Amino acid sequence: IAPAAFSTCVLLASGGVKCWGNNAFGQLGDGSTANSLVPRRVKGIASVTAVALRFQHGCALLVGGAVQCWGWNDQGQLGNGTTTDSTVPVAVTGIDSATALGAGNSHSCAVLASGAVQCWGSNAYGTLGDGSNVMNSRIPVPVTGISTSTAIVTGGVHSCALLASGAVQCWGLNDHGQLGNGTTTDSNTPVTVVGLNGATAIAVGGEFSCALLGSGEVRCWGHGENGELGDGRRQPYVYSSIPVPVALTGTAVAITAGGAHACAVMSSGAALCWGNNEYGQLGNGFKTPYLSNTPVRVSGISAPVKLAAGDIDTCALLSDGAMRCWGANEWGELGNRHRSGPMRWPVNVIGTPGVVWRSSDPSKATIVSSGKATARSIGNTTITATTAGFVNDNAVLTVK
Repeated sequence: IAPAAFSTCVLLASGGVKCWGNNAFGQLGDGSTANSLVPRRVKGIASVTAVALRFQHGCALLVGGAVQCWGWNDQGQLGNGTTTDSTVPVAVTGIDSATALGAGNSHSCAVLASGAVQCWGSNAYGTLGDGSNVMNSRIPVPVTGISTSTAIVTGGVHSCALLASGAVQCWGLNDHGQLGNGTTTDSNTPVTVVGLNGATAIAVGGEFSCALLGSGEVRCWGHGENGELGDGRRQPYVYSSIPVPVALTGTAVAITAGGAHACAVMSSGAALCWGNNEYGQLGNGFKTPYLSNTPVRVSGISAPVKLAAGDIDTCALLSDGAMRCWGANEWGELGNRHRSGPMRWPVNVIGTPGVVWRSSDPSKATIVSSGKATARSIGNTTITATTAGFVNDNAVLTVK
């Protein structure tokens, strides 16, 4: 699952990808620029093993190691040698052995089977990590000095790589210490995050970064004015150029980071989030406070298989294949087929398991598990949606 700014994409068990929400630059990948409240299949790709989406473009990692991207391409972030937007996936030039990928605001990166990292797109503030920040690149360029990377995460204008040793290196914009090396100096080559040993996972937000340690502790660094460091310090919240411990009670097993909030899955099964809550992206059901500098529990989510934070929303994948999202929903990015104000608690993504649809009179209209109704004859029927543990609803469907 890959929520982003105003759009969301999901990787299906079949290996296909579907997206919904805002589509101004073709970031839904369906061959159009029409927005959609329902999932649209990304055209021309199958056998996908990972998908990344950020701001206005997406990328998919294919079986075999090729990468294809779609959407906005003003800085060359699609990696196909042009700056032409594409409403369908295009092949990234020269990438054929990728094992992981990330999409930033205007750049993209991939880990290769060799452990090296390559990036393409915007090079503002040294985002490509190749030792320069003079020119953008429409094709992948090697990140300097990395040869044992196991994972890559990309933020707004900085990126971080997890190394096989458990160390973390970051590069790009560093105005709030998001590179974690004890300075606020930008770097166009990777610098080592200080004080981290045994990291097992990393997450990057808009202007901050986090790491999960083997001990189950989470540490974050960078911008902290929205409480995104989660360390419980009183106002005024400040940035930190070195990692600080998130105030978690218990052991974390997974982490994710959005624009100005982050979340963790705990060994107990609880999902906890902290940081900016203006759009309800913490999922605790409250309008206030607008931020939390300590983790709060997401309502109604237990033992998610996957947790992913977008810029101003968050989504969870559950073990039965159901997907629930919360936060901003201006473009229908939460997948509940509505454009609405913020949803401060999880709502079901329509078409995933967890919603049971019924028609009171199938002779008038039938409805399938995805929520699509088909007229049968003139008359009325009541369509009911039932979701365990959540508000149920119904509406009269009239066939004319």
